[in-house]
Amino acid sequence: MRQTDIAAVVGWFLLTAMMGGCSGQYDGSGTGGEGSSGSGGSARAQSAEEHFANNVEASLGFCRTCHVPGGVADVENGRDFSLSPTGADDLTHLRASWERLGGNNPTSRILRMASGQETPHSGGAVWPEGSAPYRNMEILLACFADPDGCGAQLDDGVVQDDLLPLLGSSRARHPWKTFCEDQPDSAALPVDPRSMIRPGINQDKAVFFNAWYEDCHEHQPESMQEPATCGEYRAQRDAGQHWFTDGGPTVDGGAGTDAETFNRSWRAWGLSERPDNFDEMYRLRYGMNAAPYDNPYPLPGEDPNATDGGSGQLPQGMRQRRDENGNWTGVIGRNTCFMCHGGQIGDPANGEPLGIQFENLGPGNHNTDLNMLVQDGVIRLLPVPGVPMTLEQLGIGLNLGLLGMDQRGQNNAVGGFELVFMITDYDSVGINPNPVKLAMNSADPHPTVEQQDTPAWWNYSHRSRKFFDAGVSIDSTRILMAAGDTGGLFTADGKSYRDYADAHARNASTFITSLESPEYPGDIDTALAEQGAILFHSKDLWALEANQDKPEPLGGNGSCASCHGAYSPRYVNDPAYLETPALEGVAAHISPLEVIGTDRARARELSGYLRDAYSTTWWAFPEGQPGWKAPEDKSRAEELADDGLPPSQRVEGACGWERGVIGYQAPPLYGVWATAPYLHNGSVPTLDQVLNSAERPALWRRPIKELGPVEGFDLSMERAYDHERVGWKHDVLSCSDLPGLILLNCNPLAPEAPSITQMVEGVLNETLNWSAIISIPPDVTPGGIDKRLVYDARQVGNGNEGHDFADALTEQERRAIIEYLKTL
Repeated sequence: MRQTDIAAVVGWFLLTAMMGGCSGQYDGSGTGGEGSSGSGGSARAQSAEEHFANNVEASLGFCRTCHVPGGVADVENGRDFSLSPTGADDLTHLRASWERLGGNNPTSRILRMASGQETPHSGGAVWPEGSAPYRNMEILLACFADPDGCGAQLDDGVVQDDLLPLLGSSRARHPWKTFCEDQPDSAALPVDPRSMIRPGINQDKAVFFNAWYEDCHEHQPESMQEPATCGEYRAQRDAGQHWFTDGGPTVDGGAGTDAETFNRSWRAWGLSERPDNFDEMYRLRYGMNAAPYDNPYPLPGEDPNATDGGSGQLPQGMRQRRDENGNWTGVIGRNTCFMCHGGQIGDPANGEPLGIQFENLGPGNHNTDLNMLVQDGVIRLLPVPGVPMTLEQLGIGLNLGLLGMDQRGQNNAVGGFELVFMITDYDSVGINPNPVKLAMNSADPHPTVEQQDTPAWWNYSHRSRKFFDAGVSIDSTRILMAAGDTGGLFTADGKSYRDYADAHARNASTFITSLESPEYPGDIDTALAEQGAILFHSKDLWALEANQDKPEPLGGNGSCASCHGAYSPRYVNDPAYLETPALEGVAAHISPLEVIGTDRARARELSGYLRDAYSTTWWAFPEGQPGWKAPEDKSRAEELADDGLPPSQRVEGACGWERGVIGYQAPPLYGVWATAPYLHNGSVPTLDQVLNSAERPALWRRPIKELGPVEGFDLSMERAYDHERVGWKHDVLSCSDLPGLILLNCNPLAPEAPSITQMVEGVLNETLNWSAIISIPPDVTPGGIDKRLVYDARQVGNGNEGHDFADALTEQERRAIIEYLKTL
């Protein structure tokens, strides 16, 4: 894909790796557009000095981003091209640099590297031959070499437009949200950029796309279509917001919990009375998080209608219901979506503001503690007289639906969906554990135990496909409802569930699309962030000697942006990067497993059979496809039997599961500072370690906050957050530091390797479907359950490997890129 001069890499690595600042025009002229050659119409310069002032000096302001003392180019060979921080005597500095680099021989190395004629180059080919900045610098350097012949060159000087800024971010605001802010309801919406991601888009550009959008609703009724006007957008957004907070499962999801029962939750915590800080302790124990909106419930003895709902505050995902007259009922409902998605950052008890406000809902809940919810809400209620059951003691049996989820902050949503998939009908979503489909699925062994971190909702607006493996099109709205009304799943015909999902899925999708990323709350080093913007968008990692033997990406310029999208206004508006600036921030690049190198279990959890079978189900929008037959038009026997057909004999839906590239989709990086830990399984605590794999610990624990007998992850930006490395502070542990029985924690032959228990479970999980629901043997040691607070990369699906092509960055380059990421 790219040819690299190995000799140049060896001889000039440091210099060329740091030349990212020597770039110039980003207004389109770099690709041979207007102003790419010939006169720009300005008055002819009368001297080299005047030509420099009129046509070259502005470009050096961009070079100055890196090529100054303390910049990323301030290394031994990088100093061969050096400017002053203030711009003083730029012409003198440029001439001295030109001389140090060998002058024109016949073309200066300044031009060769900035135009891509010589690689590697952190700035990429930012001055293509014939472009305005290339031609202007070429004229000036010719004047350096031949002062007497300078006059003949000056006629060809080209006027350059002002450069766009390096820093700036839309914060994941979807174009519909921005457009409709000052438009009437009747205004027609602009094209959704996500729908533009189809084969052929952005071909041969710096940013590569291969995660194709599919229109799932072509044959669906008008009520399920995306909005066409600002009025429809607002109506869908507001209805979706209501579903997530005041409506949906919080109202429809069963009987709910009365406030009196909720107020007694402390009895499971080993306390003798209700603590004054009950709300804070409840959130800490179960990993549920503070709501960035008023969310009242009545304290013991309170009348909610006399106290504006009550004096207590419920966490995200819980809501006190009202009756048909708008009166508070004292009954608390739940929306389980927030168990995995309702994250938070910041500790109000420490006087800190909440980092996640209403417009930023859904950063991913890296704090959720399903183990404690099961222990307190299920196990303690089991009728086993005289036996003090604990979660670890019960672990020898079925793991009560946890599907191997034994670490705080993780979930196994895909395993849960596969389980539902196997026991419900492919077409009607009614109960149908067809043994033939179970056999076909089990014939293709795949891990079902893998755990994953939860991505941020606000990046939904800039993704063309959902899920870590780019499983389905972003327009595949039905799957948003997979946990939305679980009671309706378990009926004979599934009709109530299907009707409910189709009534709410589009609104939920439009609401999520309206969210935006939070602004980083700390200080940002602007000069360093600008250096990072250049490196992020332009540095070809695969042109570096350290990565010569690594598999290359399927396309793009080899930079971070080639996978994660372009954000800087200067690059967003450069047609060498994007066909249209409307694609700003869109990430639609599926990296094959052999390229990205991260833990394979999540990608392999969807077996070939499951990918094919899913694509024939109700979830894949089969209505209107040739040969499709509605569940209501089939007999019960036919409905039960046709799940057992091979997928090739069933009707393919409009939106199937990704089957082309098996790997992981690079996410958009808006608000990335607030989404630690990193990688799809949450195995890396900081961005610094994402970019330097040698620093990733196998066993680590986030700072713990304790309130009496209750403990959980500390969310404080002051105590627990690492602003320099960006992510969570953490203690690096050895297996002997783990709570519980040491024989279950350590391998006596190789302490750094998986324990014997983990090795056995690993073999089972790789070869026997659904072994994930078994925990063998249980750790009955007091405190053994506290292992859930430690990240253990030795477990199946928890590996922290991969993304190691970034190891080739220097420390200064990593610092610059991390500083830039804070600005998104």
